[in-house]
Amino acid sequence: MAYNMVHFSFSEKFKLIYLAFIYYIRYIKQKLICIYILRWRKATNLPNAVIFQPANFSIADPTIAEDIYDGHISLAGISFNIGANSPFDVIPPNQDWYNELVSFAWLRHFKALNSHIALLQAKALFMDWRRSDNYYSSKNWQLSVTAKRLIALLAHSSILLDKDSEISESLFFKTIDQHVQILNRSFKYVKYSRDKLDIAIALCFAQTCLNKNYSFKHSGDEIETILNKQLAIQILPDGGHISRNPDILLDIMLELVPLKIAYTEQKLSPPAALQNAIDRIIPVLHFFCHPDGNFIQFNGAGPTDWAAFLSIFDAEGEGFNPPTQAPHSGYYRLYSPDILITIDAGETPEAEFSTTAHAGPLAIEISSLGQRMVVNCGAVPSFDYNWFNLTRSTAAHSTLNINNESTAILDLPNWLSQLIGNQIFHGHKKQEVNIGETDKGSQIIASHDGYLSSFGVIHQRQINLNKTGDIITGIDSLQPQKVKKRNKGHKYPFDIRFHLHPSVQTQASPDGHSILLTMPNHDMWQFVSTFASFRLEDSVYLGESHEKKKTQQIVISGELDGTAEAKWQFRKL
Repeated sequence: MAYNMVHFSFSEKFKLIYLAFIYYIRYIKQKLICIYILRWRKATNLPNAVIFQPANFSIADPTIAEDIYDGHISLAGISFNIGANSPFDVIPPNQDWYNELVSFAWLRHFKALNSHIALLQAKALFMDWRRSDNYYSSKNWQLSVTAKRLIALLAHSSILLDKDSEISESLFFKTIDQHVQILNRSFKYVKYSRDKLDIAIALCFAQTCLNKNYSFKHSGDEIETILNKQLAIQILPDGGHISRNPDILLDIMLELVPLKIAYTEQKLSPPAALQNAIDRIIPVLHFFCHPDGNFIQFNGAGPTDWAAFLSIFDAEGEGFNPPTQAPHSGYYRLYSPDILITIDAGETPEAEFSTTAHAGPLAIEISSLGQRMVVNCGAVPSFDYNWFNLTRSTAAHSTLNINNESTAILDLPNWLSQLIGNQIFHGHKKQEVNIGETDKGSQIIASHDGYLSSFGVIHQRQINLNKTGDIITGIDSLQPQKVKKRNKGHKYPFDIRFHLHPSVQTQASPDGHSILLTMPNHDMWQFVSTFASFRLEDSVYLGESHEKKKTQQIVISGELDGTAEAKWQFRKL
């Protein structure tokens, strides 16, 4: 087996192989369902009308439609020139790009352009896809992609089926029926749990938006029960998602809000859990935002679609009351009038929900007067494999790591990650969190056991913010719990990292005893530590665009010899 399997015991390796086998069987069953639906099934009851087109809260940009018309297709952060070829016949730059292509979410850009030629191009692209040799390929029918494509086709049916369309109604509705049947029959074989929610939402759209005499395997009540169950499982009591990824939460809201509108516009009662989930998600989405409008960079959150975020708030944000903490999601904050400190004190999500999660326990982010100072590195799409795992590592976060090792196993053998996704194993558990006010200001004390099995220690982090918000004091300690054989007679290095936002200018003092930080508004902060060994190093930041921006990090270094403690402080000058 590959090197990265050596960290698993024999019984764990057996369980992983068994898990891979189960996922492979599910994949085969899904593939057989697709073959049956697409090639063999004789439909006896096709839909014949879209009685309501779902609203779309993702921002539409006409220039993107113009670029697609010219053969420049920008999807998943990659601009790809297809020339005069059909995009469905070229070799795609990566799977994420292709998934976005065949999701047809880009139809909204053609609708926004609203020119006769553009609409003809949109219809031609749909027909190119239907006639493509790849139409029957399983990569076209991944369940999450199929669910999103069904919603997109329903939402843009008016531009695909107008009087000038070469798309016949029988072909269009046969395609819609294929989507519904595949999702219906594949639900119990879903490989990834997030897909279950996507499927439930898509089937609810089909139920509400297609003509009422169209029926499929599950009744309306059964579909709504599935949706209620998935929302109960995946949306936490504080409104966060079980994956702990803020980006996923926004993506879900871009489907839940239009679904609610589809019910209410047709005077139907929405599923019981739908409004409840929306009401819980809206406040915590605001909590996840820095004052500059971008999400906190934890557990897979990347560049924020700020326009989509605002559109959701325009529709549902009235009267919301953002929470001061999100304990079920594992995120906590210290506040002052000018300072915002966010700490990740949660645990590694369950394996099946951990495919975007990061190994950054007790990582922090700090904003001063709405400007970000301390950050985490951010996230990249999974196709950028080396960077994907690098940004998930503990060292890519503003926290402590030992021996340059992460607190979880991130790098699975390729054959395994292809089957089960980028799941995290041997992650950390949440420990008790104490947060409150002291005589001098606010304080949080949290810990994690991510290094307990490998180094026999618990990492505890205490952070104090004084009442005026101009002194941030931290204490990182490693507390031995049990002796590990690998620890005997060996001192392991540890580093405490503070990744800085690219807009922050840095300067080490001549005596090397402090580092000066200059914010964009020219406010100055001074960093000091009780450890003599701290320095500036290069870092990278990916939190605001797909571009990898050079930045710097402050690194405190020491050695683990039984126990260790490091004190540090940011002081505003």
